[in-house]
Amino acid sequence: MKNLILTFFVLSLYTQISAHTINYYPGGPLEIIKIGHPTLSMVAQEIPLEEIKTESIQKLITDMIDTMKKAGGVGLAAPQVNVSKRLFVMKPNVLKKAEAVINPVVDYHEEAGTKLSTEGCLSIPGKKFKVNRYNKINVAYYNQRGEYVTELAEGFRAVVFQHEFDHLNGILIADFFMEEFFSSEDVPRM
Repeated sequence: MKNLILTFFVLSLYTQISAHTINYYPGGPLEIIKIGHPTLSMVAQEIPLEEIKTESIQKLITDMIDTMKKAGGVGLAAPQVNVSKRLFVMKPNVLKKAEAVINPVVDYHEEAGTKLSTEGCLSIPGKKFKVNRYNKINVAYYNQRGEYVTELAEGFRAVVFQHEFDHLNGILIADFFMEEFFSSEDVPRM
């Protein structure tokens, strides 16, 4: 019964917004597409290393950071602004600057377990979902300067990283089996 209700809910989301798939945040330079837009279900393409420092990619990163901030998010993936590239920006810590993550690779620490994370998504405005996320992940990626970075991500940083990484693989939080669906404005949006 729970699966039937969930299926009905997801289908109703798709039909409700199929005619209006763009959300523009005043002052933000980019438009954020919504659930139902075909770009959100595509696997994004890698960015060639020689393109990272180009003016067009650097401008995209700057515009994505500005859009994320204007929208009140802590993360934003390029597919969410209708650009099918393996790039996302995030700011999971209020004390640190926003950063770009390009061509990420994730290795999940299954032995560290998972936790139920309550998440929102800028492409599914006003809705929150509970999703299982790994507590620890190893990540490797290129930053905005084209430098190769590896790290162990934990806590909220790991949650944001996994959420945005899913976007690069054409996965939305609504695609997961959800234990609960609800609306709440006090949950970070990514």
